[in-house]
Amino acid sequence: MGTPREDLADKLREARIATGYGSQGALAKRLNVSRSLITKAENVTQPVPSVDLVTAWAGVTGAPLDELLDLVKRCRSGTPEWFGDYAIAEASADTLRSWSPVLVPGLGQTPDYARAVLAVEDYPPERLEELVVARMERQAVIERARVTMIIDEQVLGRDIGSPAVMAEQMAHLGNLASRHNVVVHVIPHGVNMGLWGSFEVSSRDGIVTVLLWAIEDIPSTSAVLIGKLTSAYERLLGAALPRAESLGRIRTAEEEWKTQV
Repeated sequence: MGTPREDLADKLREARIATGYGSQGALAKRLNVSRSLITKAENVTQPVPSVDLVTAWAGVTGAPLDELLDLVKRCRSGTPEWFGDYAIAEASADTLRSWSPVLVPGLGQTPDYARAVLAVEDYPPERLEELVVARMERQAVIERARVTMIIDEQVLGRDIGSPAVMAEQMAHLGNLASRHNVVVHVIPHGVNMGLWGSFEVSSRDGIVTVLLWAIEDIPSTSAVLIGKLTSAYERLLGAALPRAESLGRIRTAEEEWKTQV
């Protein structure tokens, strides 16, 4: 199974060919649209086709409209297909924990920081903005959940985007860390912990879902894996600076970045 955009392109192409429109130009003529619209609709690197075009496409090819429109909706959600299971668990969680040795966790990112992080991939501009919006929408859970983030101190000094982006990001992270329901701990320089990589844990009503970060997100509810990550998290907390001292490190980083703007 591919991404929603890949599935949509495949289904549109298959419906066109199965109905006897052997060329994209032939379907374009039937729908009274430009050939480029058809070409883009079947190209996964192009923006998601409009609802009007997909509806017309289904009308002349007999493709199931509900299925196509569902794919359009999923394409525009900004959430990658493989992230879906964890996104659902995260949105309903009452407790969230994360460890990030490289970047500010997604729940704590500003739009510009998130954009700079995501821009390393070769996304079309429209898709990049969809992903940024989706990441910001995830943060709504902070309004009601208990959130604990542990980050390595190198995260505070890694230039993502620009000094201006970093100054804003540090200010935002510091403000989050000052909230009653959000705790941010910093693992100081020189502490050899957490080299196995990032992970996130969401919990609600005894149901725990973990997310391992690598090339793609890997969500799991495996009891064995949850046990290992819970133990690892306790070790990280034990090695981290206290809450107040961690906030002090964040505010210091903010001021240092401001001097470079």
